[in-house]
Amino acid sequence: MKKALTLFLVFASIALISAAQSPVRWRTSVKMTSPTEGEITIKALITDGWHLYAFDMPEGGPKPTRFDFSDCIGIALEGSPKPSEAPIVQMDPLFGKNLSWWDRNVTFTQRFTLKNRKEARVKVSISFMSCNGGTCTPPRTETITTTIPEYNPSELHHPKKP
Repeated sequence: MKKALTLFLVFASIALISAAQSPVRWRTSVKMTSPTEGEITIKALITDGWHLYAFDMPEGGPKPTRFDFSDCIGIALEGSPKPSEAPIVQMDPLFGKNLSWWDRNVTFTQRFTLKNRKEARVKVSISFMSCNGGTCTPPRTETITTTIPEYNPSELHHPKKP
């Protein structure tokens, strides 16, 4: 019994460590572009050698990247998230199909209109899967919540100096 419990704890520890070290990390920010309009920026930080699958995947392929904004409050989304660059389309040997992905950091932008300043909050759930050509991470979902800043026109016309 002790041996079984020890093995279980070892495998559970390995699973927790690998889950904590995802090859894709996410950063989110929000800026107001006018008193009533803004942009949500979601950046995928992709570890070298790994790739993040794009929005559309064929039947039997990996889990596509999805952004769920349904828990946002006080805003109305305009359109869908736009990536900073088009994904690569290539034959994926793990799935035996032409698939699309990003293999370096990519930024997604989602425009919105402010409906209720007092309650406004962004909450996005990001579902994704990543592979490195030899192995894949299990599909996972991360949720990020952030507040919406006040509109500051001076930030738009005078970018911060490096």
